[in-house]
Amino acid sequence: MAFVQHATLVANTVNTLTFATNGSTVEVLNVDGAAEVYFRADGINPTVGGTNCHLLPAAVNSLEVADETTGNSEVRLISAGTPRVSVRVR
Repeated sequence: MAFVQHATLVANTVNTLTFATNGSTVEVLNVDGAAEVYFRADGINPTVGGTNCHLLPAAVNSLEVADETTGNSEVRLISAGTPRVSVRVR
């Protein structure tokens, strides 16, 4: 079973999405491609352009990565803009 949450990011503000499961993978979708999205799935805050942050370009696309959290899955996202995102944990 997949768990899904959606959000619109606020520029230069970390948005944390917490799920009621500990999944093995996390998929982040840049829904509208309005801006680059940086994210982490290891309980650490991402930064715009930051080292060890996964990057989704300013285009409609997605990236699936391993869930590195030890408890409930948690995905932290940030952008310099206000893109819409969809996050799926399985």
